[in-house]
Amino acid sequence: MLLLTHRRADASFRVRWERYLPALREAGFMPDVREIPKRNKRQVWQGADVVVLHRRLLRSGDLARLRRQARVLIYDVDDALCYRDRAPFRSRQRERRFFETVAAADLVLAGNAHLARLARLRADKVRVVPSAIDVEQYEPQDTSKMPFTAVWIGQSATLPHLEIVRGALLDAGIAVRVIADRAPDGVEFHAWSQESEARLLAASHVGLMPLPDTPFTRGKCGYKLLQYYAAGIPVIASPVGVNRSLAAGGAILARASTEWVHAVCALKVDPARRAALGAKGRAFVARRYAASSLAERLVRLLGSATR
Repeated sequence: MLLLTHRRADASFRVRWERYLPALREAGFMPDVREIPKRNKRQVWQGADVVVLHRRLLRSGDLARLRRQARVLIYDVDDALCYRDRAPFRSRQRERRFFETVAAADLVLAGNAHLARLARLRADKVRVVPSAIDVEQYEPQDTSKMPFTAVWIGQSATLPHLEIVRGALLDAGIAVRVIADRAPDGVEFHAWSQESEARLLAASHVGLMPLPDTPFTRGKCGYKLLQYYAAGIPVIASPVGVNRSLAAGGAILARASTEWVHAVCALKVDPARRAALGAKGRAFVARRYAASSLAERLVRLLGSATR
């Protein structure tokens, strides 16, 4: 099995595939991870039998050559790649490549139901495999004696989402912690690392997941929301895309900046409610989004597709 991705170190690949490599090997697969270069792509997938294409939208010629080479082609998608992430959102080239790719695949693995509906416009076999989380890596902390802090985790590409609420929260006197590769002014900044992210999240009092409502963000898989749940902290999120269904774990949905400020301030003065929501979210994610159980589903789907 050849796993093709843009960059192995990207968060998406770590979440969607890296954590499952031991389970795949145990199930008898022989996963070989390779990054797709800008040129000479054919050399990368030459000789492959089963190919998993992770996120990439190839040019028509490259996709056709890959399709001829692979006995089984599986496409994995966890973003609405047929759209741009910033205005103007419509991209005819992205749409064409996305629908060509899902149509060419023997199996499409979609990160949520919204992405599955998009893929089914052209693909025959689509299955939902949500982005999962290793709950046991997150250990809730006693934050009762720590200064109240709202936390946001992400990367520079999604920092504009934080701007929806950052100014209003800072004006209200709420300390904001950012875990990313860079951060705006006025916040407590921590450079992201795999070793420290769980500890920093659990040492916060509330998790923030603001999103603009766009064709691209409606395809988001809500991974940072799952991280907050696993860390045992309450969550405030925009009612966009999968966030609506994930709110079943206790997330508070907020739209206008005034709603965000009100929700954060209400949690600040109510530690009992914070604890209750944190416990509810952790139980929810352990029950529905634990990587250990979703690994079994992934192995079954791959086994069925590659027989």
